[in-house]
Amino acid sequence: MSRIYTDYINNIALTLPDRFIDVKTGDSLLVSSKIQEQIEYHANNNTLIHLLLSALNSYFHPKGANGGTEEILFQLAEIKKMMQHGYPPINNFQGLAPLNNKQGSTNILDMKDLEDVLEVFGG
Repeated sequence: MSRIYTDYINNIALTLPDRFIDVKTGDSLLVSSKIQEQIEYHANNNTLIHLLLSALNSYFHPKGANGGTEEILFQLAEIKKMMQHGYPPINNFQGLAPLNNKQGSTNILDMKDLEDVLEVFGG
């Protein structure tokens, strides 16, 4: 059964049916309880227009699948540089030797692992 939600302050009215058609796929879908709860919440708080515009913005300008990975890739590249140059940890105590002198042949394996991770994530 359809229900009408209104935001009188912003002159918005929305009739929420039981089912809707996904305009990207053409599939008929049930309106989830989460969608219904959010519409009711925003109608009660006079922010229904903001919910609708936020949803449309997300629909027309979706974030890429790799949207959150840029920072991770940057940090991995920084770690790779540090390993290649043999920098000690940030808490640099006097008398610490570069990491290359301590790790020997295991450093090569670690670099290979790091390069594999960077390659998987597009670095």
